[in-house]
Amino acid sequence: MVALSLKISIGSVVKTMQFEPSTMVYDACCMIQERVPKAQMGQSSDFGLFLLDEDPKKGIWLEAGKALDYYMLRNGDTMEYKKKQWPLKIRKLDGTVKTVMVDDSKTITDILMTICTRIGITNYDEYSLVREIMEEK
Repeated sequence: MVALSLKISIGSVVKTMQFEPSTMVYDACCMIQERVPKAQMGQSSDFGLFLLDEDPKKGIWLEAGKALDYYMLRNGDTMEYKKKQWPLKIRKLDGTVKTVMVDDSKTITDILMTICTRIGITNYDEYSLVREIMEEK
């Protein structure tokens, strides 16, 4: 099989790496962490590959349990190796603010279930997320 040549962006550093198309995404993350010193910031399970799109507002997270060839990647495609977990501030209806670590690679439904579980809400079907818009003074 022909090796797949991908550009991996880690912060401001871009490295070109070769992978077998049948390589699982999780294994590719482990390889990146082993070969690139800047990628050794934590455990490989906390990081993932994000496939960039021409539109900066779009892109997809590659699932750890799928092979690279599942995504029909081409030589020269650029992906970001970045942390999946980030803190999200949640303002509840009573005005209190809680900070919850969420996994950016999950769907909104999964993120909402995580948030509800962490703040003690059991009937998450009745809740949704709304972006708070700050009013100008």
